[in-house]
Amino acid sequence: MAKRLKFRSRLFEELLNIVDKLSAESLNGVPIIVEGRRDEEGLRRAGVRGEIIQVKSIKGLRRFFEQRAVRRVILLPDLDSEGEKLMKTLTQSLEGVVGEIDLSYRRKLMEFKRYGLIEIESLDRLLERLRPVRG
Repeated sequence: MAKRLKFRSRLFEELLNIVDKLSAESLNGVPIIVEGRRDEEGLRRAGVRGEIIQVKSIKGLRRFFEQRAVRRVILLPDLDSEGEKLMKTLTQSLEGVVGEIDLSYRRKLMEFKRYGLIEIESLDRLLERLRPVRG
């Protein structure tokens, strides 16, 4: 039992660390691009502050970034096959418009798929489920 609690505590710390880094990057001016409103809300509930941009149209998103000097963006579509397709499309669309397209957070979150994280909107719920119980 203690071993399982320790493992769960470690998972919680890893996920919290990812969320904290995402929040810090966002507050430092790196936009986070998500699929929709519920994904943004899930990130906000998890504690991410700063700029989060929802994909409404790929052309519109490209035009939006063409008007701004953005060195880096974080792509954070869902962790399913639809999210994978969107990630590839966005990457192709934004190449040359923004300096760097960061996919590292999505890769880190893929490790949490086995614990039920598929949609970014449920990130806060997984954090809550893994939160160590204080006795």
